[in-house]
Amino acid sequence: MNLKELLEKYRIEIPILQRDYAQGRESQSKIANEFLSAIFNVLNGKRQSLHIDFIYGYQENDKFLLIDGQQRITTLWLLHFYLYKKAGCLEQIKDLLAKFSYNTRRSSANFCKNLLKKDFDISKKPSEAIKDKGGEFEKAENLNNDPTIKAMLNMLDWIFEEVKSKREIKKLAENLDNITFDLFDMGKFELGEELYIKMNARGKQLSKYENLKSFIEKDSKISKEQELLKSMDTNWSDYFFDSENPEKFDTRGCNFLHYATLFFALENKEIESKNIKEAIENPNQPINEFYEPLQNVENIKLLDRVVSLCISFHSLKKDEDLKLKNSSFFNKNKTLSYPDICYFFSILFFMKENIEVENVENIDKSAFNDYLRVCRHFIENHRLDNPEEHIPSFFKLFKHLSQGHQNIYQFLIDNPTYEFHKNIYTLEVKKAELILASREGGENWENILNQTSEHKVLKGWVDFLLDFSDEEFDFGSYEEESEFLKQPNLYKFQQYANITMEILDNEQFLDKNLTLFQRAFLCIGDFGFYHRNYFYGNSPYDNFRDREALNWILKGSKNRSELPYFKEFLDALLECKGENLIDKMQEVIKNTDLSQKEWREQLLIGEPALFDFLNERKEIFQRYRRIRYFDHINKVELLPGLSNTTNVKDLLDYGFYCYCKDYYKDKSLKVSEYECNEKQYGDKFELLPHFSLDNMKVLCNSMESKICFGNKEYPINLEKGNNIFNEFDRILKLIDEDRVIK
Repeated sequence: MNLKELLEKYRIEIPILQRDYAQGRESQSKIANEFLSAIFNVLNGKRQSLHIDFIYGYQENDKFLLIDGQQRITTLWLLHFYLYKKAGCLEQIKDLLAKFSYNTRRSSANFCKNLLKKDFDISKKPSEAIKDKGGEFEKAENLNNDPTIKAMLNMLDWIFEEVKSKREIKKLAENLDNITFDLFDMGKFELGEELYIKMNARGKQLSKYENLKSFIEKDSKISKEQELLKSMDTNWSDYFFDSENPEKFDTRGCNFLHYATLFFALENKEIESKNIKEAIENPNQPINEFYEPLQNVENIKLLDRVVSLCISFHSLKKDEDLKLKNSSFFNKNKTLSYPDICYFFSILFFMKENIEVENVENIDKSAFNDYLRVCRHFIENHRLDNPEEHIPSFFKLFKHLSQGHQNIYQFLIDNPTYEFHKNIYTLEVKKAELILASREGGENWENILNQTSEHKVLKGWVDFLLDFSDEEFDFGSYEEESEFLKQPNLYKFQQYANITMEILDNEQFLDKNLTLFQRAFLCIGDFGFYHRNYFYGNSPYDNFRDREALNWILKGSKNRSELPYFKEFLDALLECKGENLIDKMQEVIKNTDLSQKEWREQLLIGEPALFDFLNERKEIFQRYRRIRYFDHINKVELLPGLSNTTNVKDLLDYGFYCYCKDYYKDKSLKVSEYECNEKQYGDKFELLPHFSLDNMKVLCNSMESKICFGNKEYPINLEKGNNIFNEFDRILKLIDEDRVIK
């Protein structure tokens, strides 16, 4: 149904209890312009049609009273009026448009009638042209003060700006027929959970969001709060409505109310931990006692303030983002992710504590920004994979933190310990001390800390960098003494932080130079750690497990020696003279005496193809390729998965193969492809050759320190103090000599 068809069937009235027209208000310009943009895409022929969802109301005698959808219908009515008038054919539609009226105020109703009866200069801005006519359209005081008239004049001005340079106005007017909606006559049905109505040929169940709104309004206290009900009808609808995805409206509204109910249930201790996961994963459950918190007027007022905050957030102009400022937050997936639930809870607590601020635009913007930043650090830097435990724990954490909503940094300093999320809490306290000292005229810690906060990989998790820059840092005792480090040096931290952020920039460096980074880092120490075999890093995806594994690598807390090699690596890079990271890392490798390394480290550092194999597939930490060590038998294996026994590459064998390919690339001797389809796991399976030189099979055996070429064996010295690549050269020369003799 389009507007003309609606008016042909009914006289449309905005009833007295409805709020004024709001979509044309200056404060609603963002929403209004999005709506107009979607409509003009149709009018200009860029899109065939636009369906603006459901319009709700009921019949009373010969009138149809609008309950939900009045904002959209009023804007459509103004578009019909202005475009037909500008096209010079208002008479064609005047009688139909006269069947639309506002009953909120007499002045509003008169203004609508006079728009159709009176004339004004169509070439001028409508608000100016109408006011130039004196009191012809309505008394001057009403033109300036009636909220509906003011909003209509604003909307007419926006429409004027949209079409003033266009020529085929009549075509635009005709295309208004392609803006459609569904009409739902509430008077024919009793609203209920199992209500079905035929809204189209197939029929459609009334959305859960509308049922939830009806459920809310059944509460006697809420039903008396007319302004609150109007806000639910308008502000909430404006927030959830997206002109690009109007079909998402109900999902967004439903998820908003569902996860808010989970918040209230936790607050009232009305849900057991064992039931939390089911509640999270089932936002479409029947409307039952679970939703009773939504019939508490104070809870609905809190949600109304949250919606107002989201709508107004763009005007606050803060560095931190509000994840739910756009309602698309509530329909990214069918259910909210665990981190998104935590973001939602953090805002609910903040607004709950700011109850004394009547207008959300008067919230202390700086304090809000600080609160958002700190909460983001807690959420992003936690595994959050056990909802039964973690969601209640985060709920309690935000309840605690929100007590410091006016100055979160001072609150952290005054409350320096908290058991849940202890490591990050301790880090946030340390950063709070530095930031407040910075704001009080001390060293400018805040700027560099904010840079690390905004870094896509670090996200504020810089405990190791603060420790590395501490005046009391000691390399050998770091793991035992780190909690006592309290004196970070700003200049050192800036140096370490800047080069770390540069290294961990996936787009500009790490993704393309991961192998170089691993080889150069290994020059300093064996930084890999055991987790289903040894992991040496990846290009972190935007998920916590990747970033957690990276933190373990950089901090050094899980490597074999539990030593902070990354600190020495940073110092080495800072001493290098290269112009960029690539040059500096190559310099680190060049300056490394490989003979002082274990043979396996020498191979991994000196032969890029080995780490290239590990990095061949871009995977998350849990699925990334690993290295398997058998120290007791001196064997090392490169794994194509976490713990494979097939398609495994023996490190010495594959390292020698890669070296041979380079050694013989300009010579006549042929190096075959490398094939390793049999099982390998230490010494449990028979060793087999995987490649050949000039059709002679080659087998490398690190367990017995030998390389076999055909039927001949060549011993290789794998002891520390020898350079394995010199050993390769020596053996290949012997092989060449033996071939010549033959």
